[in-house]
Amino acid sequence: MILIKLLTPLPALLVENDEKVIIVADLHIGIEYELSKMGINIPYQTESMLKNLLQIIKQQNPDRLIILGDVKHGVPITSFIEKKELPSFFEVLLKEVPKIDITRGNHDGKITEIVPKEITIHNSYGFVIGSDYKVALFHGHAWLKPKMLDADLIIAGHNHPTILLKTPLGIRISQRVWLKGLLDPQKLVKAYLNQNDLKIIKDPVKAFNNKFNINIKASEVILMPTFNDLLGGLPVNGSIPQNLLGPMLRREIINFDDFEVYLLDGTYLGKVDFLKRLNN
Repeated sequence: MILIKLLTPLPALLVENDEKVIIVADLHIGIEYELSKMGINIPYQTESMLKNLLQIIKQQNPDRLIILGDVKHGVPITSFIEKKELPSFFEVLLKEVPKIDITRGNHDGKITEIVPKEITIHNSYGFVIGSDYKVALFHGHAWLKPKMLDADLIIAGHNHPTILLKTPLGIRISQRVWLKGLLDPQKLVKAYLNQNDLKIIKDPVKAFNNKFNINIKASEVILMPTFNDLLGGLPVNGSIPQNLLGPMLRREIINFDDFEVYLLDGTYLGKVDFLKRLNN
């Protein structure tokens, strides 16, 4: 039996199937250093994020912790703060959880040189957990491997989803949110074929399945909020710059307007299309 649970009010997900797994995304450790160069000086949040992760781990006692990319922030240069804080951050976590995985994000250059060797680093195409119920995990800035597209559930970070809420006084507040929806197999296969300059035939899904020996379907998709609350985000009920989106959203493989939106405390706000209309 599969269990998928939001660990409210923190932006973490529990997936319990063959093993008990905690999933988080987008820590961006070291962002404070970049902000300081812009004249914005705030306390470093690494200790606070570590405290929150330890709280989750002690409550849930997981077999595994998976971080969906952008563990560090500096691009292309890794700051001295990241080099200082990342090793000790993971050394503490490794004392509390048996296994830690990281899927590379677009901010994670040279991360293998910084984190302890006990951490498993996966490439940006992600990886799959589970046997009967497959969960595909990746950061979200790159394509999944074709053989991962028969997963029952796809989980990604990268897009930093938020919602803009307006108070009665007209003040706008940004809140991190979870997004949940479905993948469209026809659109996905056509986008993949177009990207690789392959001819689109009459039944592309069938041909795709045969070629990669999979059964691609309308997988459920969860887009995760950032674990670091200092980060900006893409307002789902506002105008979203296309160049910031991952390939599945940018190529409209996913019907983004039909996605369900949840606050960190689990409150269901409605679908993206409805929230966009409310914001007009």
